[in-house]
Amino acid sequence: MRCYFRNYCLVSAIFFLLSTLILSGCLYPRESLPDDKDLIKVEITRVIDGDTAYARFPDGREEKVRFIGVDAPEINHPVKGIEPFGLEVETYTRSRLEGKMLWLEIDVAERDQYGRILAYLWLAVPDVINDRTIRENMFNAHLLIEGYAVQVIFPPNVKYVDYFRIYVAEAKRNNRGLWGSENIDDD
Repeated sequence: MRCYFRNYCLVSAIFFLLSTLILSGCLYPRESLPDDKDLIKVEITRVIDGDTAYARFPDGREEKVRFIGVDAPEINHPVKGIEPFGLEVETYTRSRLEGKMLWLEIDVAERDQYGRILAYLWLAVPDVINDRTIRENMFNAHLLIEGYAVQVIFPPNVKYVDYFRIYVAEAKRNNRGLWGSENIDDD
């Protein structure tokens, strides 16, 4: 009888400990969530091309925003002019962003050498960061998944680089957008 009681106490203690760890998230770590204060609600006032737009900030100022991790074909290149697929990508970006409210997430470096704000564009505030949420709610990811941009990596802004790599491979495999065109270098 005493042995049974001791085993019962031990099992109960282990169960309690595991339950506490599971509920606290220690055994199932989640990726970091963006703090609401780290997301900036803006209105996209004008799309420049597939990966750059102007945004109006809560204080009323308007600034140029360059989308982190993606490089879309140019439509205003000083030497090349309009690059293949550039107008299609610009149209796609304009139809999904212009005049819309969304949230910017800044990574490590806030600006590039041209003074543009560097950001991930969230169409909805994520409650958790995972593949599904990124696919559904991050516009940078949409550009890669649909094949409208190639991945570009500029450290230190590399928070989602592994996800983006997967999205590019998926777009290539499915011949989406640029990857269905004969006009892109696959390097």
